[in-house]
This record gives sequence, structure tokens and C-alpha cells, in this order.
Amino acid sequence: MNESVQTPNGNTKVLMLATLAFPLGFAGWALFSPLAAYLKVEFNLSSTSVGLLLATPVLLGSIARVPIGVLTDKFGGRRVFSILLLFGFFPMFIASFAHSYSFLLICGFFFGMVGTSFAIGIPQVSQWYPKEKQGLALGIYGVGNIGSAVATFGAPLLVESIGWHKVFMVYSIPLLIMAFVYWFFSEDAPKPANAKPPTFSDKLKVYKSSNLIWVFCLFYFMTFGFFVSFSLWLPSYLRDFYRITPVKAGSLTAIFVFATTFARILGGYMGDRIPGRRILVVLSLVILSILIFLNLNVSLMTSLTVFYIMGVCLGIGNGVIFKLVAEYFPKDTGTVGGMVGAAGGLGGFFLPIILGTLRDYTNNYSLGFIFVSLVCLLSLSFMEEKTIAKMHKKAVNVT
Repeated sequence: MNESVQTPNGNTKVLMLATLAFPLGFAGWALFSPLAAYLKVEFNLSSTSVGLLLATPVLLGSIARVPIGVLTDKFGGRRVFSILLLFGFFPMFIASFAHSYSFLLICGFFFGMVGTSFAIGIPQVSQWYPKEKQGLALGIYGVGNIGSAVATFGAPLLVESIGWHKVFMVYSIPLLIMAFVYWFFSEDAPKPANAKPPTFSDKLKVYKSSNLIWVFCLFYFMTFGFFVSFSLWLPSYLRDFYRITPVKAGSLTAIFVFATTFARILGGYMGDRIPGRRILVVLSLVILSILIFLNLNVSLMTSLTVFYIMGVCLGIGNGVIFKLVAEYFPKDTGTVGGMVGAAGGLGGFFLPIILGTLRDYTNNYSLGFIFVSLVCLLSLSFMEEKTIAKMHKKAVNVT
């Protein structure tokens, strides 16, 4: 007879440790981006070479979220997160001594793994909280996306004072410290003592169990992908369309980034109290309306207002989606969350490329807004109530 374990009522220590560790990994994952201009000059790189340098850690950190999520379900977040942080320290520290493009590329390939940290904290945090509190807890954890801002704003300042080589060293040390802190002070939620450990084959079966997983992937591809896309695209859009200075454009974009990031907390809180499908439908309609509206010639203040509203909607959507993952797949949160997180990472990689290409070929931004509107419409088409109910029933039967 299996020994039952009561669902824990929460663990603030684990939540805070995960929320601190996640941005450290995310900052390291995004470190090539703010250093790209310096590395291009240092190694005399072409635009293609710079693009490959930026893409390597992003792609690996996105795709590897799938196996990392499976490993977290099998071995626990404390062990996997600690090992990942320790693993990420070495190639990032070694990158400080890089004297060739190829060597830097190899280092980036390996420390890109720290970008998988999101897929570890999601299952570990959710397992410590009951269903009615998971959304808020995961929303707080998701604020760790702010790590990209830590890299974007911190790295250039460090370059001016200590040089780009030592920036890698500065960002690697916190990974090493947090690896030991996480190992000694974090913990996994209790499980039945006689529970049979799942095999990798058992874990992978969940991908065939319900199409709801792929709906969540599509929505996170949209919400997180739009967040990354407009974070990268907005400075150029504001400079070109409204003729403002690069510094002002960067500051106005920073507001969008912070609004989207901290709105995840609101999204998780709402997901605990309102059906997730209803929230996602409303958010998609608002985002779609804003994208259509942006094709009109509006003032700078109006444009910024609707962009910030869209940022809040995207942040809420990000928070709601992972609340739904934990709710529908409580036994496979890491496995499913890893796949959903990978979809979001790929959205953040491919959508900016598509939008940039459309801008280059058309010399305007309208077609880009139309394209992302179609992505939004596609996601919305899967939110029909009967379809979700059917998928939900199948997911519940499996889990």
C-alpha cells in the first residue's frame, strides 16, 4: 500500500533561493548580447559571425530545457539546479581567457546550459505549494527573467572599467557561490517513501498523453516570444518612427521590460483565482487589438501607452501558462514545463529574426505587426472551450 504524503503548504526559503538563482543563470545566458559590439571589434567579426555567437547559447539554453525538465522530475530540483550552476561556472570563467572567436564560441555553447534554469525552478517551486497558491509562487519565481536586464545594463558598465574579458569572470563567480548555497540550503518537496522512481521512458510518455501540452507551447511561444521580440525591436522602432535619441529609446524600452517581467506575479495570482482559459482569451484579444492599432499613425505617448499595456498582458500570460502547467500536469511539471519553456525560448529566438527580416525588406514595421497578429490569432484559435475541455479531460485521466 502506497504511503500518501500531504501536499505542503509552501516553502518561502525554497521560493526565495530559486528566485535568486534563476536570474543569475538568466544573466549568464544573455551575456553575449550586451558584449556583442565589443567582441565584434575585438575579433573583427562579420554580422553572420556575431549572429552565430548570439544564437549558440540561446538555442542550446532553449532546447536543453526539455531534458533538464525531465531530469528535475526524476532527481529533484535541489540536485539538478546545484549541478547546473556549478557546471555553468567553469565555461563562463574560462571565457575570461578567450583569445579567439572559436574558443569563445565553444565556451558560449557550454555556458548556454544555464539558460535551462527556468525549467528546474518551475517543478521544484510548484511541488511545495498547493494548487490554490501555485500561480502566485510561480509568478514570483518568473521575475527571475530580470536577469537579462542585469546583463544588458550591467555588462557595458563593467566593460568600460575592467574590460570585456573580466566581465565573464564577474558574472561567473555568483554562479559558483549560488551552486553551494543551493545545495546546502534548498530542498525538494517530500515524496512517498516507497514510491517507485519513474524511468526516463515513463516521463517522456507524457508528451503523447495530451495535446494540451502543445497548446501551452504555442501560447508561450507567443507570450514569451513577443516579450523578447519587442524588447529587441522597440528601441529601433522608437528611433526610426519617432526620431528620438538611442538613450531615450533604451530607457523607454526598459520600462516595457520591467512591466512585462513583474506582471508575471499578477498573472500567477490571477491564475489562482480565475480560469486560465478565460484569462488567455481576454489577453489574446487585447494584444491582437493593440497590434492592429499600432499600424495607425499615433503619437509617441499613445504608442508607448499601448506597448506598456501589451507588456503587462504578456507578463500576465507568461504567469498564467505555467500556473496551468503545474495544475494540469502535477506529476510531470518539469517534463512539460521544460517543453513549454523551450517553445518560449525558440519564440524569442526566431520571432526577432523574422521581424527584422520583414523590416529590412519592406522598410517599415507594419508587416511585422501583421505577422505577429497572425501568430496571436493562431494561438487564440486553440482556446475554443470544448477543445480545451476535451484536452483537459484526457490530461487528468493520464496524470
